[in-house]
Amino acid sequence: MRLAPLLLIGFLLTSCVCYAQTDLGGKVLAADNKLPVASANVYISNSSVGTITDEKGQFIIRNFPAGRYDLVISCIGYETQVVTLSSAQLPPLLTIFLKPKVNELQEVIVEPYEKNGWERWGSFFMENFIGTSAFSRDCKLLNKEVIKFRFSKKNNTLKAIANDRLVIENRALGYVLKYDLTRFEYDFGTRIFLYQGYPLFEDIETKRKGLQKRWAENREDAYYGSVMHFMRSLFRNKLVEQNFEVRKLIKLPDAEKKRVRALYRAQAVNAAINGTLMVDGQLPGLRRDSAAYYRKVMNEPESMNVLINTILPGDSIAYALDSATVGLEFNDYLQVVYTKKKTPPEYQKMLPRGVTSILLTSELFRTSANPIMVLASGNYFEGTDLITSGYWAWSEKIANLLPNEYWPSSKK
Repeated sequence: MRLAPLLLIGFLLTSCVCYAQTDLGGKVLAADNKLPVASANVYISNSSVGTITDEKGQFIIRNFPAGRYDLVISCIGYETQVVTLSSAQLPPLLTIFLKPKVNELQEVIVEPYEKNGWERWGSFFMENFIGTSAFSRDCKLLNKEVIKFRFSKKNNTLKAIANDRLVIENRALGYVLKYDLTRFEYDFGTRIFLYQGYPLFEDIETKRKGLQKRWAENREDAYYGSVMHFMRSLFRNKLVEQNFEVRKLIKLPDAEKKRVRALYRAQAVNAAINGTLMVDGQLPGLRRDSAAYYRKVMNEPESMNVLINTILPGDSIAYALDSATVGLEFNDYLQVVYTKKKTPPEYQKMLPRGVTSILLTSELFRTSANPIMVLASGNYFEGTDLITSGYWAWSEKIANLLPNEYWPSSKK
């Protein structure tokens, strides 16, 4: 099943990449009995920095990143815990209490898991989570058996639940991702896709020079024109220099569609009162040219896009909040075009018939009045406050994901 999401709310809570000589130590205990939790995963989301707890539940992470970051603590049988910290205010000893997972028996009875979930939803999950880019063909989910699906006929929504970390081998970019999936929801009515999770990256080791070169080239291809590239350019006020064109986009309700719909309904009411029937799929009182116009208007989008054809510099939509953070703030929508790359054929296949997109074109919309906080690494908070559509809704999936430490060697 292939159904491209109209909107994507995808947020990977991440950290900064500027490293300082700072160590973070702590311990992980069970919340119910205060006993140490051994072999718990402790790592910085969307990075390759992490460790596991010892038999006493203790851990230490050397050379911890400077800036704001999210520390993820996960273990089988416990709820994933996420702690947002600032390197300027690290605690001398961090104590984490993990809550045992609640027995889901009652919930399963009310809304059971799909019996043959992967057979029915596996392809759909992979397309919407891993993606359908060229890199997705070299991605493999190594433990698909940990995923269960729950479909709600009442709400017309699909949820995926993982009872263990997902292990994803990406041989297009040269990484193994260990991913704590905390949320996966698809609304078939609105076509809005929402996922939340925390990835830990590991480099795939190889001595093959040709493979190393291919991975380096693919990583650069994934980076340029991505959300990470955009946010890093915004932080440095170099959107134009980095080949991004940002314009204000206003979406107005389609007044003509509303007017025509009201007229048609009035005709239908009169026909019903008079006891007349539709002939050849149209109302008797409606001329054929009027009926054709009605169909034409009804096939148009629900809103009209008004694009202000003025390229916005970074400092017109972002401002310094402090020495390490800028705030992204704008009204209405933003159209973002990356002018140095053309859309790949895989993306063209996902577009509606008759629609073409040559350059990488995306839209941004804020769901909150609060500014989006952007860090030098390209991380932004809160992820739920920013919705992407267009190219980024398709491309920002696991197959194209890069860790915080990644920086391209070339400049484009």
